[in-house]
Amino acid sequence: MNTPRARAMLFMGRRSHQSHAPHKHSPPAVANDLVISTVDENSGIAMLTMNRPPANSLSLEMNEALCYSLKTVEANPKIQSVILSSTNPKIFSAGLDITELVAPDNDRLPRFWNSLQQVYIDLYGSRLATVAAIQGHAPAAGCFLAMSCDYRVMSEGDTNNDIKKKHVPTIGLNETQLGIAAPPWMGQLLVRTIGFRQAELALALGTLFPPEQALSIGLVDDIVPHQQVESGDHKLVDLLPSQIKDQAQNSLLQKAYTQAQIYAKIPPQARVASKMVTREEHIFRMIAKRDEDTQHFCGFVTQKAVQKNLTAYVEALKNKSAKK
Repeated sequence: MNTPRARAMLFMGRRSHQSHAPHKHSPPAVANDLVISTVDENSGIAMLTMNRPPANSLSLEMNEALCYSLKTVEANPKIQSVILSSTNPKIFSAGLDITELVAPDNDRLPRFWNSLQQVYIDLYGSRLATVAAIQGHAPAAGCFLAMSCDYRVMSEGDTNNDIKKKHVPTIGLNETQLGIAAPPWMGQLLVRTIGFRQAELALALGTLFPPEQALSIGLVDDIVPHQQVESGDHKLVDLLPSQIKDQAQNSLLQKAYTQAQIYAKIPPQARVASKMVTREEHIFRMIAKRDEDTQHFCGFVTQKAVQKNLTAYVEALKNKSAKK
């Protein structure tokens, strides 16, 4: 029967089979360090907290840790929602680890790209309701992680009058600023999220949007003030890893937790069937064109002109860091 619900049930079955795969093998060596998993079976909510200082950049190992952690949580039938967060209050994820791209190893590069494709397949197609808690910057692949979630909550940032303490997070696919281009499937995800013309301009210019603008174009679903709440859901504290336990009254995390609760109360078959109406074809297209996409990316990123741009970007980062 070729209906959205039937296809979703089939997809859930495949996902369920895949989600048990990590239990047949040892987890990636640093999975539990790079992504901290916490679970509350009573609420049906889990949290995956990215923990790769300083910027949660996506290396091969980080991608594998994200996939392993997500699949492990999915394997628990009591969990219906998951919050994706960061231990760094100023950076959600800075995107791809540039060291994977500069003078890349010919064997590691396709493995790295396959691992990023897998993050897309697993996160965008998760049976779980996924909520991104974007407290800090989310450029490039950091934006991709957020867009792959079902709901995105972003902090307004700290608009303190002291310019040295001011922090206003931004989000967007800014790859052109680095001299590269977002892969087609990532760019199309932006098109589906904010619309054709907005995405066309943003991709070409490498635009990073502040919270209010991100909300106005639909790149995020909600923004919250940078403050502590006087009274929030006390159950959140049980879900937070020790690294961010002191953020139980954080308004961003409280809002993300509230949204995760709303999702967790929806009958899962109906929720997943609805999700697959809009996402299934894109996930299957990625699976079908995976090898082609890998070949295209590896060929593009190893071009001399692209390598020159990436090397210059890395040098600029080093010089900026040295001046601090």
